[in-house]
Amino acid sequence: MPSLTGEIQAEFAVRSGKTQLVHKYHASPLKIAKTFRYVNETLLHDANPTDQLGVYMMDCSPGLMSGDHYEINVRLGEGARVFLTNQSFTKVHPSEAGHGSTQRQTLHLEEDAMLEYMPEPLMLYKDACLAAEMDVHLATGSVLIFSDVCCPGRTQRGEIFQYSRYMNRMKVWYGKELIFYQNQRIEPKTMQLSAPGCWERETHLGNLYIFSDRLKQRHLEEVLGSLEKLEGVNVRIGASLTYKYGLIVTVMGRHAWELQLTLSKAWHDIRRSLLALTPLMVNK
Repeated sequence: MPSLTGEIQAEFAVRSGKTQLVHKYHASPLKIAKTFRYVNETLLHDANPTDQLGVYMMDCSPGLMSGDHYEINVRLGEGARVFLTNQSFTKVHPSEAGHGSTQRQTLHLEEDAMLEYMPEPLMLYKDACLAAEMDVHLATGSVLIFSDVCCPGRTQRGEIFQYSRYMNRMKVWYGKELIFYQNQRIEPKTMQLSAPGCWERETHLGNLYIFSDRLKQRHLEEVLGSLEKLEGVNVRIGASLTYKYGLIVTVMGRHAWELQLTLSKAWHDIRRSLLALTPLMVNK
């Protein structure tokens, strides 16, 4: 099958006091399927509810095939507030030798913009090869909350760490300063992933990234304290502040839903402690 390039471009701005999708472009198989309005209830008694736009991205194909490339570019204007997600797992199918799949995402947040980006998990099929990269550009007062969950394959079919390679690079700029850099490479056939100090018995990995120039040590302590009380999941949890303006929560376990539940808890906690906002509620 010939390779495909799917693309989404989306730009948001505040118009008449509300966040609006002011420009969009998509190339199949990616598209913006739906937008809807959220109302953020503030925890401050003297503040009014804030507006936020919800956006669903859709992949109308079975997933990333050998040689496919996805390009996603999102820009938020000053004061814009967006919740972004997709409709299902991102599935990466087997790749032919030398023809892996690629994905590039670029996020631009202008002053006081807020983006909460919560995609569904990434599913790496047997013999899949994916190189993913994300570039984030932040301005003063902007906030990014982003989660990712990586699954080792279709576990019910015995696909556990049978993909060939997964590379994931992330860079975050605050103005012109590079404040965060991550470069991850996993090759199950050449690594002892079950070794002590590595993945051991765990198979799924998830992260919640929070970037804001308002982050303090107390936000880390509050998130860790809350997650220590979380019941009903069997996961390993770690969290730390980054070099500058960042907080990362990392979770390892054996089921995607456990990681999603844990990261959602951390997300709701940071909404409350950092942004003084309750969980999102749809305005019907």
